[in-house]
Amino acid sequence: MSARILNSPPISGNAEEVHFGDSFNNPIWIEFTESNYEKWYGCFQCHNPNLLNKVVVDKKNESALIVSGGIGFLIDLKSKVLKYKTDDTPLIESLILTETPNYFVAGTFYSIYVFDTNSLIKEITPNTIVDGVYLKNQQGINAVGELATADNQYKSNVYFELNLTSFELTIDS
Repeated sequence: MSARILNSPPISGNAEEVHFGDSFNNPIWIEFTESNYEKWYGCFQCHNPNLLNKVVVDKKNESALIVSGGIGFLIDLKSKVLKYKTDDTPLIESLILTETPNYFVAGTFYSIYVFDTNSLIKEITPNTIVDGVYLKNQQGINAVGELATADNQYKSNVYFELNLTSFELTIDS
């Protein structure tokens, strides 16, 4: 299964269209292509088109996490059903897929969301004032990235590691 964000809406009637969300003022359209090359389109509500728009498909091609204007939509790819939708706050600013374990990890303005292929399983909030969580990649069993903190607002961001087994957050000082 592959997925990509389209720059414009698809031609209506070419393939199945599935709508996710409540209102569609500035929708994000995703083209999903299955292994047999059949396509379908997902339309996702988007109130903040200038914020993060991204799609990530898990390694088993069962689920995808779509971030549309900072709001996350976890969907089942086989049934084309919404499994989980994040609230309007905090908005998602970064997103990575980890392999071992298989998680979607999202950084918001002040916390980290960890999703398995079915739901949000954990929200981790650092014990310092944070103004942005920017995930970079996975290194071993850790998701790594940078935090924008109030303490370091005039310096570079602070490096962090999130252990994906224990969910322990380590922040460089």
